[in-house]
Amino acid sequence: MPELNTTTLGRFCRELAGGLDSLPVLLSEWGISPQDFNDIQTSPAFLQEMQIVANEMRDLGNDAGYIYRMKSLSESMLPEVVAILKDKNTSPVLKFDVIRWVAEMARLKEKPVPKGEFSGPRGPTVVFNFGHGLPVQSMKVVGVEDVQMQDAVVALTTRVVDTPVDDSGWPV
Repeated sequence: MPELNTTTLGRFCRELAGGLDSLPVLLSEWGISPQDFNDIQTSPAFLQEMQIVANEMRDLGNDAGYIYRMKSLSESMLPEVVAILKDKNTSPVLKFDVIRWVAEMARLKEKPVPKGEFSGPRGPTVVFNFGHGLPVQSMKVVGVEDVQMQDAVVALTTRVVDTPVDDSGWPV
């Protein structure tokens, strides 16, 4: 039986909103009495989580109920997923598939950006500027701020900076 706390309240609210089970079954699974549920419904944390759920469901559109049911089911499968990943007998191919599934469920997969919505570089940008006759060994790569990605966690673009060299081509 899951425990209702600040960490699991969101899951409870998603299960409630997604209609995975009837209210009496859901309350029984979570070990919540009808009186406790009445008290929970008036708590600020519950009201805030339900507002988040309502906003997400509105944004998801017609598939919101299905998506929320799948979220609840995938969340309940996490103990089995961890057991599969820790099992030394699990094949590397299966582990890879499980890790990919977890990343997809966690929304870590990059979402496509509609054409024309974002014109700047996406991810690291590498620019090589080689001068005439400069050996590659005489250059170093430094990070410079990329103004097009100011909101990124790491807003850097790399560029090559010329290092002074002597007549033989060695850095000085």
